[in-house]
Amino acid sequence: MHILLIDDSSSTRSLLRTLINSGQPVRHEISEASSGEEALQKIESGEINPPHLIIVDINMGGMSGYDLCRAFRLREGSTDISPYIIVVTANEGVEVVNEALEAGANDYMPKPVNVKILHVRLRVAERLLSMPRPGTGPLPATPVPSAAAVAPTGDPQQALIASAVEQTDVPITVVEAGGEDASFRVLYTNAAMSTTTGFDQEQMLGKSLADLEAWTPEFLKMALGFTSRGASLSHVPLWSKTRQEFPIYLSFCPVTSGEQQVAHYLIIHHL
Repeated sequence: MHILLIDDSSSTRSLLRTLINSGQPVRHEISEASSGEEALQKIESGEINPPHLIIVDINMGGMSGYDLCRAFRLREGSTDISPYIIVVTANEGVEVVNEALEAGANDYMPKPVNVKILHVRLRVAERLLSMPRPGTGPLPATPVPSAAAVAPTGDPQQALIASAVEQTDVPITVVEAGGEDASFRVLYTNAAMSTTTGFDQEQMLGKSLADLEAWTPEFLKMALGFTSRGASLSHVPLWSKTRQEFPIYLSFCPVTSGEQQVAHYLIIHHL
């Protein structure tokens, strides 16, 4: 994958270049630019090939990271996923992230950059870029299993969603909810959840999520309070029964039935 680093700090570019290929079996091609203007000039002149992925700092002299996102999306004529753009910022406020996404970014990372988070972001980007899109060829990468094999429903859109959920590096689980006695019984979990929790998929299916995680009574009471009202609960710390080398956060996203009654919750672990 060809990655373009755009930052007005040479030391930051050097650090990112080192972290990107650190301990990786396949090395990425990396180009650099000290500004958004320089990046566009190098691509338009043919000095560097169009990148598959861009990592850009938001705050730079001249063209900002926001401006660069808009320029690339206008240049491509759409908000297509290619190139995949990750903005880097020392400010993690909701307004900053929202503005970046609205400008055309696909993801963001806080400063200082954590190497584990960086590698997860890159794997997710590579898998998304490898998915065929109308009128384009896929980026050569590790083959993704057929969507039909994941969800043979006959609906191409549902099959695509099912394949993306199954193959993403973001740990995802669907649990049963409802009422004050909700047990959070696991109905579905993807492979990435096994890596995060230390339990394999067969161990988790049918079990209560509370049995698999070292939740305190206070946390469980809070979670039940939110889910019984059909509310979402985001970015709360998770205490796993397995020791983790990095912090884990949890989000509960309600899933309604046809009658608009919350019957299940989508659980997403944020690394």
